[in-house]
Amino acid sequence: MSFLFRDEDTTNLVGASLLGGSFELPRLVAKERELEHNIALMMKYCAVHGASIAPHAKTTMAPSIIRRQLAAGAWGVTVATMQQLRVCLDIGAERIILANQLVNPTAAEWLGQALLSRPNVEVYCLVDSASGAARLSHGLRTSGTARRLPVLVEVGVTGGRAGCRSLAQTSAVAHVIAEHKELTLVGVEGFEGILGGGRTSDELARVDEFLELLVDCAISLESEGMFGDHPEILLSAGGSMYFDRVAETFTSPELQRRHRTVLRSGCYVTHDHGNYSGTTPLSGLDDALDPALELWSEIVSVPEHGSAIANFGKRDTSFDAGLPVPLAKLRVASAELESCDYVRVSKLNDQHAYLDTSAGPDLAIGERLICGILHPCTAFDKWRQVLLVDEEYSVQEIIDTSF
Repeated sequence: MSFLFRDEDTTNLVGASLLGGSFELPRLVAKERELEHNIALMMKYCAVHGASIAPHAKTTMAPSIIRRQLAAGAWGVTVATMQQLRVCLDIGAERIILANQLVNPTAAEWLGQALLSRPNVEVYCLVDSASGAARLSHGLRTSGTARRLPVLVEVGVTGGRAGCRSLAQTSAVAHVIAEHKELTLVGVEGFEGILGGGRTSDELARVDEFLELLVDCAISLESEGMFGDHPEILLSAGGSMYFDRVAETFTSPELQRRHRTVLRSGCYVTHDHGNYSGTTPLSGLDDALDPALELWSEIVSVPEHGSAIANFGKRDTSFDAGLPVPLAKLRVASAELESCDYVRVSKLNDQHAYLDTSAGPDLAIGERLICGILHPCTAFDKWRQVLLVDEEYSVQEIIDTSF
């Protein structure tokens, strides 16, 4: 039996079973059935609610997963950085929203040059200031492109992150955009996710108020003739917690021309075992999102009764939204998964996990521990490769990431 190292000799991994003992652990594992289910469910949701989706690529930064989302009918993809944008260009995405301010003229010049050879690709950027518009325009002008870059005015909240804070500021920025022949205003954008971490009535009221501000901004800008002759206006918001509020609020704004609601949810593709399970609109339904990520590790020490140490830590898993949740254990000799709902992860070091087993029998050295994770965005970025497995835990594909 050959030993399969992490990130090495990947051709030998396909077809192998995680239930055997030949893998170096820890490993991040994605379950194919759940992954495909989540992609299809979100597309169904969008179709029913009249919305489009440009899933946020930062969640996985995995070209093979992004391709699956596009193949399922995603309108485009969303990115947060120029590096992420480059990756999505390279895999053939034809619509990309850079959900950030592009204020580096050199980066803007690169973008303009990249689009020269991609006439069918549309990249949308955000603008919230006169200075930002000027710097973006300067870079595009230097690139030699004759195309006008479509931009959206970003709207934010006081004390929040980027974005105009009022209708008046939004209007002022839109008029500045109109002065730059390299830019063309096509819509309004915001991110409601920073307004709450749950779904209490107060949190939902704050979210709804902000989304209504975005609609008011779009109506006001249209009345000023700021969208030119574009056939449709883009209204974009929607993280992984409140996309239902976005779809509802953006359904029928009082706009004179056609508009498109573009959600930018990312975490739905793998879901999780706690952070989003109670907050996503697609939770607790007959047809709900399913957690698709698992972290496999092994027990390396049982230093005293009621405790154990597993060989994963902060370098292997997300921990910003909560510690991993033990789901099952595996005795390699039996190749059968057993419940271990009494086990709790109490602390993480760089590459050690402290386990509290006081509510049940001690774990055994060499046993496998399977955990669910919280917050996929900060789990994928720990891994260059993720194993895609079927329902029998046979490896179907090696998912490469591009962080």
